[in-house]
Amino acid sequence: MQYGPASTRVRSRTTRPASGAASSRTDAVYNIVEPLGLGGELFVGLPDAEHGRAVDMHEPSADGSRQVKRADENNAEFRRAGTPGGGGYATARAMAAFYQMMVQGGTLNGVRLLSPRTIEYVTRNFTADRVDGYMGMPMHRGLGPHSRGVTDAIRGLGSIASPRTFGHGGVGSSYCWGDPDSGVSFAYITNGRLPDPWHGARLDVISNCVHAAINGAN
Repeated sequence: MQYGPASTRVRSRTTRPASGAASSRTDAVYNIVEPLGLGGELFVGLPDAEHGRAVDMHEPSADGSRQVKRADENNAEFRRAGTPGGGGYATARAMAAFYQMMVQGGTLNGVRLLSPRTIEYVTRNFTADRVDGYMGMPMHRGLGPHSRGVTDAIRGLGSIASPRTFGHGGVGSSYCWGDPDSGVSFAYITNGRLPDPWHGARLDVISNCVHAAINGAN
C-alpha cells in the first residue's frame, strides 16, 4: 500500500474497533495520554471544550502573495472528528514528551507504556533505501515513524541526524523526532502549511540546528 493521507484512512478503517471512533479516542486517552501525564495536551479528535485553544491552519494563497486559512480544517466538525490523516492535536511539549517515551524504550517519568522490543519493532526500517513513491526519496519507513538511515537526504529529521533518529511529520506544518543515541527528543509545530521544497528545506535547517547543539550522547 502506498503511503499518503488516503492510505492512512484505509488503515484506520481496517483497525478501528467495532464500537467506533469514540471508543478509539477514549482508549487513547485512558491507555496512553493519561498514564504519561499528558492529559489536556494531546488529543486524537479535539473535544469541543478545547476548540478555543486550537489555532487556525494557514497555507499560501494561489498566487503566493499571502497566507490564507484552510477552509476544510478550521471548523468544529473537522477538529472533533479525529481523522487519521490529520486529526491529532497537541502541544509541542506533549509531542516532545511522547517521543521521549519512545527514546527511553517505552518509559516516561517512571511509567512504562510500551516494551523496548515494541519500540525497536515499530521504528525498524522496513523499506530499506527504496525510493518512496509519495515523497520521492528513501524514507526508511517503520510502522508509523520513519528513520534517518544513511542516504544523502531525508525528510524532516535533519540530514546530520544519527541514522537511528526516528520521527514523523504533520502535512507541511510540523515534525517531531527522537534520537536514541543522544536521548534527545524534539517537536516543531506551526500553523503554517507550506508546500515542498520550502517545507522540507526549513525542517532540514531547524532539525540540523538541534542536532548540531547536541554535545555527546545523553
